[in-house]
Order: sequence, then C-alpha cells, then structure tokens
Amino acid sequence: MKKKTSTPTYDEELLAAMLTIFEELLEALQKNKNNDSLYYDNADLKRLLNVSDSTLFRIRKSHDIPYFKIGKKIFYPRSFFKNLLKDKGIL
Repeated sequence: MKKKTSTPTYDEELLAAMLTIFEELLEALQKNKNNDSLYYDNADLKRLLNVSDSTLFRIRKSHDIPYFKIGKKIFYPRSFFKNLLKDKGIL
C-alpha cells in the first residue's frame, strides 16, 4: 500500500495565510501603540473637551472643527487642535 503524503488543503492554506496577515497586523499595531496618533476619535475628543456626545455632535455639525468618517467611526485631526492652542498662546 502506498502512503498518502499529507498536502495542505485549500482551507489550511487559507487559514495559514490569514494567520500570517493577522500576525503582521498585530505587530504593526504594537509598534504604533507607542507613537502618537495623528487623529482623535470621539472618545478622545469628549475627554479632552469635557463635553457630552450631543455637544460634540452640535460642534461637529456647526463645522467649527474638521472631521472625517471611516465607516461609522469619526476622526478629528490632532494638528487642528495643536494649531488652535498655538494661536491662542497656550502651547
């Protein structure tokens, strides 16, 4: 009788490729964890400005601060706030 050599199936290859991608993503996230982000998210900005969700919504809709959305997540450029503080002489 001939022995079957075990060759990886398509599912196993796919799983291995996905694992590799996830490991690379995890590595990249861990490296960026120490770096300052270029953007604030809603939670960061609410904490920074000490405002509620509804107040942040009103500020955003009045176009007083720049923002953009990726999916359902909203981001605010950190540089806008740094420049604002520099203009006010705080930084």
